[in-house]
Amino acid sequence: MTASPVTAAVFTGRPVHELVRRHARATPDAVAVTGEGRGVSYRDLLRRADAVAGVLRAAGGVRGLPVAVRMDPGPGLAAAALGVLAAGGHLLCLDTSEAGGRSRAVLADLRPAFLLLDGAAPAGDDLLAWYRDALGGTVLDAGPASGAAAPPEPDRDAWTGADADHAAGKTPGTTDAAGDHLDGWADDRLDEWMYVAYTSGSTGRPKGIPQTHRGFAQFMDWFTAEFRIGPGARVAQWAAPGYDASLVEMFAPLVSGATLCPVPAKLRANPERLAAWLAAERVTHLQTVPSFARRLLEAVTAPGARPPAGLGCLLLAGEALTGELADGVRAALPAVRLVNLYGPTESILAAWHEVTGTEGGRVPIGRPIPGRDILVLDGQDRPCPEGAVGDLVVRSPYVTPGYVGAAAGDLSAFRPPPGAHGPDRFYRIGDRGRRAEDGLLEFHGRRDHQVKVNGVRLELGDVESALAAHGSVAECAVVAVPGRHRQVAGLAAYIVPRDPAAGDAVPATWRAALRRWFGRATPPVTFTVVARLPRTAGGKVDRDTLRRLAAAPDTPDGTTPTPRSKQYAGMRSQES
Repeated sequence: MTASPVTAAVFTGRPVHELVRRHARATPDAVAVTGEGRGVSYRDLLRRADAVAGVLRAAGGVRGLPVAVRMDPGPGLAAAALGVLAAGGHLLCLDTSEAGGRSRAVLADLRPAFLLLDGAAPAGDDLLAWYRDALGGTVLDAGPASGAAAPPEPDRDAWTGADADHAAGKTPGTTDAAGDHLDGWADDRLDEWMYVAYTSGSTGRPKGIPQTHRGFAQFMDWFTAEFRIGPGARVAQWAAPGYDASLVEMFAPLVSGATLCPVPAKLRANPERLAAWLAAERVTHLQTVPSFARRLLEAVTAPGARPPAGLGCLLLAGEALTGELADGVRAALPAVRLVNLYGPTESILAAWHEVTGTEGGRVPIGRPIPGRDILVLDGQDRPCPEGAVGDLVVRSPYVTPGYVGAAAGDLSAFRPPPGAHGPDRFYRIGDRGRRAEDGLLEFHGRRDHQVKVNGVRLELGDVESALAAHGSVAECAVVAVPGRHRQVAGLAAYIVPRDPAAGDAVPATWRAALRRWFGRATPPVTFTVVARLPRTAGGKVDRDTLRRLAAAPDTPDGTTPTPRSKQYAGMRSQES
């Protein structure tokens, strides 16, 4: 493998918090973040971020250290994030709606010295008490009423981290084309960590994935330019804190002089109320997952509903995008730019495809994002010929340098192909795909979503596609049912029908649809009708919950169902 190193097409060379400061100086009175009544201006956001940085320095400093932030999306979270970066720390955002095992596992793995709140610590918060007692951590109030003295004007040295350079007698930074003086970071500081995001690992424990200032800033340069995010744009922050998608949604408007519009938590999972909010807030850009986009599409096309007139760009990521959904969005929202985004947290994203016409069964994941390349390799790590399905591997200087915490020694996914050399890093995504004749990449499922039933190898995504193509199915998810000796006994399909009372919304109809698709290879499937599919905090289908239900749907061993199992047990009607 002797390909030339991957290079970025665009990159300002500045970390994102410097870019936000530039807009705070150029347009200080522009609204940076909606919320708190009239919204928060760039000037006020900068002052609040400086105050947070001051609190952290007064507490002992955080240069090169992780700082946890547990806040709902809003001005407080944006100010805290910018303040942490200004103080030289790296971010660990926690979802306020999750205070159980996942948050504890993340905190125990990274062990941040400080945890920031938007206000005083609430009494009786078990997670905060555990963090103090078990980890020896310090909880700090970073809210605007905390008493931290924000300077009357932004402290530029604190904001850029340039105070250490001045103390060392170094000459500060550069002047941009507009003559705006910026105390730029030294190039080696761009390779310091900006944040750590945690995703579900193969062991069932969250896995910490760091990203550098350089990697995230390069991605922001491409993202904001390609999707025309700038002054006048209003970008929704829909993803839950703790996921890299939330950071993308938060920083994209702030680095470009646009307005960040955090979605209120009570609206986030309600498509009807969210559709009305999008219209009222005049949101221009929304990023979400395809399964929620399907529900949102139903809401905006319901009788009497009106599509959000201001929406100009819909970005879908995190799940496979079906042609049926893409065509539905294009028909209902013809003026909206529809984009399929693909890639792992390890590289933020890796590929993109703009949907401009009618799609077939599979929407391509498209072409690599600038600064990245995607290889399609066979079982011997050789490049696959055009049209052949192989393993997808992302190659880029912006691939994370490796995992942190307990997973730090797990380098198997970062193993370069034989003969690879140069500065690029590699990440084996675990997905299957192929390069079509037109050069576009297609997603063909995950390796770990392949199952063998009665000797026949099947891709669970193909089963879901066959069911989703039926007119009676609003959305669905399929998981494997474990059998003896670690074999797969069959499949369990969870179906959200468009109209539960319709005559074709029955297992016999869906089984017939599978037979038309798979013929003699049709696997044994049980069908469960549910009002909605369970979701993770990131908005994706919670397949772990479905696997537990499939493994013991009626808890025959007498064990007590989990609260989530109870939640879904009352909504299902199962037929073998």
